[in-house]
Amino acid sequence: MDSAKRLSLVGHFIKTRRTELGISQKMLGQAFAPAVTTQFISNIERGVTPLPPTHVRTLCETLKIAESEIFALLEKDYALKLSGKASHPGEEAVFLSIHPGDYDFLKNFYDAYRSSADDRKKSLRDLILSFPQK
Repeated sequence: MDSAKRLSLVGHFIKTRRTELGISQKMLGQAFAPAVTTQFISNIERGVTPLPPTHVRTLCETLKIAESEIFALLEKDYALKLSGKASHPGEEAVFLSIHPGDYDFLKNFYDAYRSSADDRKKSLRDLILSFPQK
């Protein structure tokens, strides 16, 4: 799938499961308190909006799935973003194994990188790529 059309793993799973159960986006949105819009559900399914952690429990109850399924997909989605493979179509995805103690650091690092100016992103990318590969 090219990056412009790439669904997140979580979003694709949610859409597939919701469809299997015959639940509309509107019905799923109304399961939350307060209710969320169909546009919000659509954005999550398309990977435009990340799934807020506060929505996981209600989502899992409504879709009749274990929270561990969503969290495993969230971790894989996050690993794809960190590895940069989500934005490079045609390359094989690489999944990272993140030590629990490093997760918060990597999440904060990724969030800071994502909100940085393009020139800072390029400088950081160049610096990281200059390290010897194992």
